[in-house]
Amino acid sequence: MTNIQNPDPRDQPSASRLLRSTAIALATAIVILVVAVLPAEYGVDPTGLGRVLGLTEMGEIKMSLAREAAADEAADAEAQAAAEAEAVAVPTAASTPTAASGWTDETIVPLAPGEGKEVKLVMAKGAVAEFSWAATGGGVNYDMHGDSVNAPNSYYSYAKANGVESDSGSVTAAFDGSHGWFWRNRTARPVAITLRTRGAYTELKRMY
Repeated sequence: MTNIQNPDPRDQPSASRLLRSTAIALATAIVILVVAVLPAEYGVDPTGLGRVLGLTEMGEIKMSLAREAAADEAADAEAQAAAEAEAVAVPTAASTPTAASGWTDETIVPLAPGEGKEVKLVMAKGAVAEFSWAATGGGVNYDMHGDSVNAPNSYYSYAKANGVESDSGSVTAAFDGSHGWFWRNRTARPVAITLRTRGAYTELKRMY
């Protein structure tokens, strides 16, 4: 028969030892929380050691990114709500000959909040085209540039600006290719671009 001996009570931890171990573990956890976790995760540094160890800056960056993400989400939600609530009729995209007014083409480009669209003129190197465009409903960001048909001159920027309501002038093609405009509506309202063009181009392309 197996002889099972009862454990010696002297080998069992006493209540005081258990309490002391628990207190040490709790104190260690609090120190780690205050010195490392709070600075690294939330940028809160009660002791100042977090900044010395470089943890506070990491936490501040995390919190800043979280605030920016929340602000972007709120802005997107506001823009969507405004777009749905505002019953503004935006003209349908169209390209219409306007010889009677002196322009060859008139193109209407509707832009929903946050939307971007592009229109290009196909031109040979050195060809000149005149243009005039205006935004109805608010200012837009735009980039006027050219894309060549052959490398290495694959891209050329003529002009760009933010929050602009209109622009006019002429463009001289830097190379054979497509030259025109990219517009983006950063407002919370629908916007319509009316573009009028004439000159030495062989095709007007709506890139959308």
